[in-house]
Amino acid sequence: MTTTATGVDIARFYYEQRHAVAEDAPMLRALIDAVNAPNDLAPTQWSQWYTIALGFRPDLIVELGRAKGNSTALSTQAASRLGGTRVVSLCMSKDWQQDTQPRLAGIVPHGWFDRLDARIVDILDVDYERLLAGAGRVLLLWDAHGFEIAETVLGRILPLIAGRPHLVLMHDIVDNRYAPLPRSYEAQPIWKGSTWNAGGGPSLARVNIGWMNSLQDQVVAIADFAWRNGFEIGSADHEFTQFFARQPSAAREMAEALGDEFFAVEAHFAFFSLDGVQVPMHFPAVSRRLRHRCDAVVRDIHPRRWLPRRPRWPRTIETPPVPWHYAAVMDCEPRGTVPAGASPLLRVRLEVSNGPVGLGLLNTDQSKFTDSHRVLPQAREQSVWLSPTRESRVPVRLVFHAWDEPVAGRICIEDVTFVW
Repeated sequence: MTTTATGVDIARFYYEQRHAVAEDAPMLRALIDAVNAPNDLAPTQWSQWYTIALGFRPDLIVELGRAKGNSTALSTQAASRLGGTRVVSLCMSKDWQQDTQPRLAGIVPHGWFDRLDARIVDILDVDYERLLAGAGRVLLLWDAHGFEIAETVLGRILPLIAGRPHLVLMHDIVDNRYAPLPRSYEAQPIWKGSTWNAGGGPSLARVNIGWMNSLQDQVVAIADFAWRNGFEIGSADHEFTQFFARQPSAAREMAEALGDEFFAVEAHFAFFSLDGVQVPMHFPAVSRRLRHRCDAVVRDIHPRRWLPRRPRWPRTIETPPVPWHYAAVMDCEPRGTVPAGASPLLRVRLEVSNGPVGLGLLNTDQSKFTDSHRVLPQAREQSVWLSPTRESRVPVRLVFHAWDEPVAGRICIEDVTFVW
């Protein structure tokens, strides 16, 4: 049996909170201008997410992915209006602290930042049980992408909030029943996940799963999760379009109160809750959590160069614009003693820009990779986990290389460690 996505009526929130948006419009405009990232979240989406926060009345808003901070700012403004709400924002990006927060300081009232905990952290490393402890109503803003993030949301966060009122909003998902999206491939290849093209930019290939149209990997994971648990993912485009089509007078009131600046039925986000889903619920397994680490001793193999006893980080590597070409090869071994029976992972913290790159571990005779990962450019630090096996060298041989298209990539390595 399939249930609806949630008993929460986001369209009614939009309509009922129109006066709050109109009253706060000067502040919202100032926040939008200060964040200065209109391509990430349009003003109409600001008002839609703002009214959902006000209508749902969470005591905790958790934001996964912050970047410049559109949803960070609107969530903190909603928390200020609600009075009893906290905001915890998780992201590796430093843009908020370095750029956005200083611009907001001269705009917002005293104490505005007190409700916000904006952390520079790897979303995969957070103790969510501790973060969510004591929260009664949780609004989760899921705007960080990739299968590892999806595994964390579906396998670690949702089991913790399934028993309490909650709502999950997911950006970058379009309802192809309402958006003027072409059925043709538009000269694009089939969607192979979130990839980068030969010009060094994100691929424009999109995937359609049911009504959902997206560039992002998470759309596959959430469609699979919804089917396994017998519920439907909600479409904001559908909810707003249907609600205001049934009530033309409400649409006129919204237009009068907010104008085109803050009112539109186009939304381009999805939502769901597990409220009402029959038990038992089915959650994916999550990779083991790692609690111990030691530094790596790193020795350059290619290109050869002298290194101090302790490698100096950060370190930058450029991959040539030649598919699969090796840019650097290093031997890595633990500096300390790894306990007998432990299965350590090699963790590489890095930032990638310009084009996709590959990381891999070679087997003993260097004939193949025993573990390999593609890493896409992102405006934040990433962690790549590699699993040494019996076929790997001891010490393990780590390779940084170009990916499958003639695009140069730039890798800034923050550190290399063994973790178990």
